[in-house]
Amino acid sequence: MNEKHKEKVFGRYFGRNELYFRPVFPDDTEVVVVIPVLDDEDIFRTVDSLKSCTREEGGVAVVVIVNHGEQVPDGVKEANRRLAEKLREYVTGGLRSALFFQVVEAFDLPARTAGVGLARKLVMDAAAWWFYEHDKADGVILSLDADTWVEMNYTDAVRRYFRENPVAGVSIAYRHRLEECEGAVREAMAKYELYLRYYQGALAYSGHPHAYPCIGSAFAVRARDYVAEGGMNKRQAGEDFYFLQKLISTGRYAFLRTTTVYPSARFSARTPFGTGQSLRQIVAQGGSYPVYHWEAFRDLKCFFDGVGCLYKVENSDVESFLTKQSPGVRDYWQHMDGCAMLAEVNANCASVGQFRKRFFDGFNAFRVLKYLNYVHDLFYPKIEITEAVDRWLAEMGMAVPGSAEEKLVFLRNFQYFCPEE
Repeated sequence: MNEKHKEKVFGRYFGRNELYFRPVFPDDTEVVVVIPVLDDEDIFRTVDSLKSCTREEGGVAVVVIVNHGEQVPDGVKEANRRLAEKLREYVTGGLRSALFFQVVEAFDLPARTAGVGLARKLVMDAAAWWFYEHDKADGVILSLDADTWVEMNYTDAVRRYFRENPVAGVSIAYRHRLEECEGAVREAMAKYELYLRYYQGALAYSGHPHAYPCIGSAFAVRARDYVAEGGMNKRQAGEDFYFLQKLISTGRYAFLRTTTVYPSARFSARTPFGTGQSLRQIVAQGGSYPVYHWEAFRDLKCFFDGVGCLYKVENSDVESFLTKQSPGVRDYWQHMDGCAMLAEVNANCASVGQFRKRFFDGFNAFRVLKYLNYVHDLFYPKIEITEAVDRWLAEMGMAVPGSAEEKLVFLRNFQYFCPEE
């Protein structure tokens, strides 16, 4: 990004997005870790794990934003105020740390937008502004959660990767802390993470180039790409998924395996969906967890394997191609007006490579999700997660007998689900 373009991109972004606060970081800061927290005592263990991080790759600042909306009960507001005070004392005393910590209060945010998305955005915006003001457009912003621990090399590994690779962002390896729960909750957690890995693996198997994990506590973004892609949104849940799709579509996205984050395996009702809500659902269903049928992904693979032949073709060729697809894919293609999307893609590319990129930008992760929901309403029943995993692995000539947790242990060590980095 040249200086003129950088001025334009950052200037436009901050002309539309007012800063909530202006951070004051040490001059050597190259990485900012962003942690939203709402009345959550787990933040102290997360701070401990960050304080234990090595620092060999440049200065690191950690911003904890203690936040709540104007609509939350008075008891939560008071607990949040006390938490902010305790955190300030905690990060300035006790364990010595090579990291700089700052605690920010964001209280009584508008009820319409208050939530984890807005809290993340307020700090990520401030971090991007600081990097811009200090001529560090390549500075890295790391997204973490209040209940997520990190490896000792966490910040070093991320900073090193961004220095050595021209990426816009990365997803980071993760493992939920199963050891903290037992019985039905542990089984539910194993099944939920198993589903996350199954979904990514099945999407990668289908040939979709956007097969990355999208977890709010496990990604990083370069400051200049953060503003270029419009910054974090204010969604009260799923903010990570929606933002990361924009980064992934740049074609400069990767999966970082050299460090790991460890999210909690607890119940939670703070967001409309996500880990906590999924655990509640699985336990309430007696341990059953029906997920998308494997055949729906096999159908996608057949479809995606042949999309290159749709470059600059006649309508009759498109029809001929569609006759070879499954009924579900054909039906959804008509439902989404796929021919209109295809015509737009073909009108704006001059090579097969450009065509494939534009095609998958149109048939992106949102579209895949809509396809899966569509065909499971009309063509496929959902199946138990362990059966789905067994079918996927059998397709690749592997078998992993045993419980959901045993299958999960195998998949955690099996590099299967991201495009070539």
